[in-house]
Amino acid sequence: MYYQSRSIILKTSDLREADKIVSIFSEKAGKISAVARGIKKPKSSLRACVQPFCHSLLFFSSGRELDLITQGKLIQFYGNTREDIQRMLYAVYIMELLDKSLMERMPLSDLYLYTLQVLNYIDEWGVNQLIIRSFELKLLICLGYTPLLNRCIKCGSPTVSSFNIPEGGTVCDVCQKESSSIYPLAAPTLALLRLLLNANIKTISRVKASTQNLQQLEAFLEAYLEYHLERRFSLKSTIRTLKDRMML
Repeated sequence: MYYQSRSIILKTSDLREADKIVSIFSEKAGKISAVARGIKKPKSSLRACVQPFCHSLLFFSSGRELDLITQGKLIQFYGNTREDIQRMLYAVYIMELLDKSLMERMPLSDLYLYTLQVLNYIDEWGVNQLIIRSFELKLLICLGYTPLLNRCIKCGSPTVSSFNIPEGGTVCDVCQKESSSIYPLAAPTLALLRLLLNANIKTISRVKASTQNLQQLEAFLEAYLEYHLERRFSLKSTIRTLKDRMML
């Protein structure tokens, strides 16, 4: 069976002398793995289409174990991102998040479209930490881990100050004493989380936040992701190492 789909390239890995396995987030089928034959040859027509974080229209032939990429048309190469180490690190980090968290053959069209919006923003405007955080939150939501932020999940009180990571919701001062895995959240950080739940990229790009609240938001979402996905993300360590040197 032959089919086609717009696709975001997550990563590639060597298969044979001239071939690679390509990990893909496709618009129609979700995450899939497919073989790109002859991709290491200099004159391969697929070479540009399957570079990490490219956006391409790919044509596939279904296989018994792995599908085969038969043709490709490059839609967006994100050249500005590739020429800037800061933008590139965050683009690859987004690819790592998707590759390590998505199940095979599970279409997620909303997440696919939001990923494109974030990649386009990074390529045009650079890295905005709140937009990176919004992507992390969007991923959690699409995977079924939407945080409950408006009331205490224990007693229903509207006054909350912490987050119970295993139970996925905010708790008040009284109930947090009876809960485990509590993550304190300052009021401005909680307000940022609530904003990110519903705001679009244009709105998020206009929001100003303090360094302290951005750091707390990043640490919280990292802990929330690692708890539910049961994985660590190596690019975050690389970004952290370079932050002080390059002021990412």
